[in-house]
Amino acid sequence: MPDHELAMCAYVQLGVMSDRRQQALARDRFLLLGGVEACRAGWPDVAEACRKLILASNAAHQLNRHATLADALRDADFQHLVAAGERYCTYEQAEHLLRQLGLTPEGDEPEIPRGERMIQLLTPDRRE
Repeated sequence: MPDHELAMCAYVQLGVMSDRRQQALARDRFLLLGGVEACRAGWPDVAEACRKLILASNAAHQLNRHATLADALRDADFQHLVAAGERYCTYEQAEHLLRQLGLTPEGDEPEIPRGERMIQLLTPDRRE
């Protein structure tokens, strides 16, 4: 069984990095996967932050039809989008990408809960 918190961290970090590099499509894919894993890990605030960032730059995204990402996960059409995203980049691939960049899904601040660290990354006024 995958560790959903680690997967959330990996995808969110890649989403933030893609945003910094102005790679909108990759950013949205990684943030979508990060939000899905956040839901699975019990971090709804992280999922909502991912959803807001996606919709801020892409109001026509399929997420706009749902009040929350958790609601979207109950939709069969949305499940197809998630499955496509998971084929785009598995957790193992995300972890490999991070390691190539000298990062780990665990991050460098183990004393702060993973979800809180991801909120810090996703909150625009807290980003580096």
